[in-house]
Amino acid sequence: MRVLVLVLTIAVLSILSPAFAEESGVKRAYDLYYRGDKEAAITMMEEYVRDNPDPGALYFLGYAYYEKKDMEKAREYFTKSYSMKDFYSPMPTEKSQ
Repeated sequence: MRVLVLVLTIAVLSILSPAFAEESGVKRAYDLYYRGDKEAAITMMEEYVRDNPDPGALYFLGYAYYEKKDMEKAREYFTKSYSMKDFYSPMPTEKSQ
């Protein structure tokens, strides 16, 4: 019985660990950004959104590029974010009113 519980615990943890790693990577990117290492944060977040197209992370990248005055990249990421979730739209939509 103890062996079964141990095996199940290990199985559950192995399934959940990638999700925790991704979340901690995003938190690390935010931390780097607000501590002033914006380039490292952008690199980390771009790697994250390649596999996890999260609208909040895409918006973050848009804002980061906006602050760098790279308007082409900012528009690219803002547009991706808007298209996934209208909450990030610069204009009110029927759903958000």
